[in-house]
Amino acid sequence: MTATIFIILNLTDAYLTKAGLAMGASEVNPLMTPIGGSIITKGLLAIALILILYWFEKERVLWPLNLILFGVILWNSAVCGIVTLPKFDYLVISP
Repeated sequence: MTATIFIILNLTDAYLTKAGLAMGASEVNPLMTPIGGSIITKGLLAIALILILYWFEKERVLWPLNLILFGVILWNSAVCGIVTLPKFDYLVISP
């Protein structure tokens, strides 16, 4: 169950990253810059990480990773929302 949530969160992160990049945002994580918003690559990396964690019997680490990834998804959602806000080219100074 935890592994499935991890994969879903990673795919959601990849989708939001791809949407943000298409809207003009930039990737902040230097390790993920070459990958960008590749949903397939991100999903395969998530599956590989899960297999490694299960191999070394460290699957309990997935819950904290899920919480961190959920925070990243919230951040990406906020960035996508901010990027779509209208831009104002003027400054209003009221007396």
